[in-house]
Amino acid sequence: MVMCSVMAALGNYIFTLVILILPTVQGKLDGQAQIVYQWKSLDYSWQNDTAKQQYITDKRFIVENNIITGVKVLDGSVYVTVPRWKPGVPSTLNKVIINPTDTNENILEPFPNWKMQTLGDCDALQYVQSMEIDPNTGHMWIIDSGRINRLTDQPQNLCPAKLVIYDVRNDQLVHVHEFPDAVVSRASNFMNDIVLDYVNGVASFAYITDTADAKLYVYDCQRNTSYFFKHPSMGIEPGTETINIGDNQVITSATIDGVAMSSDFRFLYYCALNGYSLYRVSTALLRNQSSILSVETVGRKIDLTDGMVFTDKALYFGGLTTNALYKWSTSRVKYSAFNQEMVISDETNLRWVDTIAVDDRQNLWLVANGLDMFVSRRRNITKTNIFIWKIPVGENGYLSAAISRTRDNISKGNMKNVACNTVLLSALTLFIIVSFILQNK
Repeated sequence: MVMCSVMAALGNYIFTLVILILPTVQGKLDGQAQIVYQWKSLDYSWQNDTAKQQYITDKRFIVENNIITGVKVLDGSVYVTVPRWKPGVPSTLNKVIINPTDTNENILEPFPNWKMQTLGDCDALQYVQSMEIDPNTGHMWIIDSGRINRLTDQPQNLCPAKLVIYDVRNDQLVHVHEFPDAVVSRASNFMNDIVLDYVNGVASFAYITDTADAKLYVYDCQRNTSYFFKHPSMGIEPGTETINIGDNQVITSATIDGVAMSSDFRFLYYCALNGYSLYRVSTALLRNQSSILSVETVGRKIDLTDGMVFTDKALYFGGLTTNALYKWSTSRVKYSAFNQEMVISDETNLRWVDTIAVDDRQNLWLVANGLDMFVSRRRNITKTNIFIWKIPVGENGYLSAAISRTRDNISKGNMKNVACNTVLLSALTLFIIVSFILQNK
């Protein structure tokens, strides 16, 4: 540990020296950020035209009430969620496909099928806000709150909340965990986002945020049990209830929302939507139901945030009031406003960065959906308002090669050695760079 501390100090010194010598060097994307999909309004792959018309007649499909929030990518296919915030959402979990009758249009194909979208059938999906896909196994972990129409005067609590694990590659159901009402309230929950935690080469835990009840849920896959933690840090920060985005203003009281798992699976990071502070807690504590949480304040984010994600090199998070995507490189020792780098900003096409994900080809994906306009009933479906971006970053997602990375000594608690070796390698690399620069000045 002494050697690790020494090398960390050396690394800090060399990093500072590099900054002084190369003040103009800034982070760059490995490629061009691009909008892959965009919509004015969403449509689906209906069984036939008659079925679509019947859904419209029955008000089971109300076009303006459909909006994408979640996105994940596996083997080149893009999966998205459409929450049933309001009536008229025919399918809450989908795969993006090309319209067979119009190759210039992308539509949503219910995933895994239409039957799994049946309202009132508690074996089917009722309300999916988010999901995670494990590239190591091909398993999709789907959180279903069981509640619909929560943005109306008549919300419906149709089914108990559940976690569905589905094998995407083999198209089969793996497991369903129904949350006890004592853990997840059937009448008030807003299960928002999910990340996975690997132990001994296995996805053993799932952590889920609840933005309404200010809870962090833990699902223990090995024991097939669930529990929750509450902490003052999971609540809103006073004075942040009003969010100004362009000429629009929304007032919310959204608690713990964004969540991200460090790539070494040692820490879970989270923040309230109505809050600037970023927190983290040790996964060693979360894995033990009887733990008393010890929460660390990491720092203050430059903006309010919905979605965020870790790669093997950085934490990426959205900026709601600045219509931007930010990056904090974890090689930097301290998290502060001075080392939060804006990756990309766009006042029109990056309005409300929602979910952020990383595929197996080192691309960052994100949904920008103008959610503030949807909530305030100002959404204009005659103009493009939903965007899915792909941004090459040259970094691996936190789940990349997780099976091999968490086996043997890493899973037995020697992550400190791994961290020390990482610092040592970074310090030596920087030392070589500085030496080369000084010799060629």
